[in-house]
Amino acid sequence: MMAIIKAALYAATAAMEAYSAHIQWKRETYIDDIEDEIDSIAATSSDAAGKLRIKRLLGRKKRYTEQLSPVRPDGDSSD
Repeated sequence: MMAIIKAALYAATAAMEAYSAHIQWKRETYIDDIEDEIDSIAATSSDAAGKLRIKRLLGRKKRYTEQLSPVRPDGDSSD
């Protein structure tokens, strides 16, 4: 009975680690996708709609990056 529980715990741990890695990969590729779209628009469009789309994508990238960054900055802290 203990072997079954132990195997189930190992399987659950492996599944959680795989899910965590998948979420990390999605976060990294999402930012890459935004940058690729910005590059594509910048290369093909010079009209106002293209510039507005780039501005919105840059804002989205900034918000997403801020959400992923640590709450407290690294390095020396005065407190």
